[in-house]
Amino acid sequence: MTGDGRASAARTPTVTVLGTGGGDPETAEGADLIAAADAVLATPEVESTVLFYAEAWRVERLPDLAGAAAAVADLVGLGAARVVLAVPGDPATNPGCRALLDGLRVAGIHAEARPGVSLVPPRLSPMPW
Repeated sequence: MTGDGRASAARTPTVTVLGTGGGDPETAEGADLIAAADAVLATPEVESTVLFYAEAWRVERLPDLAGAAAAVADLVGLGAARVVLAVPGDPATNPGCRALLDGLRVAGIHAEARPGVSLVPPRLSPMPW
């Protein structure tokens, strides 16, 4: 471990709950979060958007948020250090997301919602020319 604590932080699993839909098409932060993730979980409503940004082998479909905590625990148990959970809408206003984040934190997993950072479905993005 280095003196600045990076080694212990690198071992702490991190889950980022990322909303999809609207947002600024010029912002690449959502796509960058997915690119850096070891695994991506997606509900059926947002799976096609996520698959535009991530390889299919890194994406796991969740029927709903009810099974998200168990799916995250499974991925962390398999060695995933960075997991993105893509959900419809804004995760900051979704009570199910707040409960999930609290539960993950209790389990020792660093969990955060990224309000205001969205994946924009490709069909809604302007074509760059």
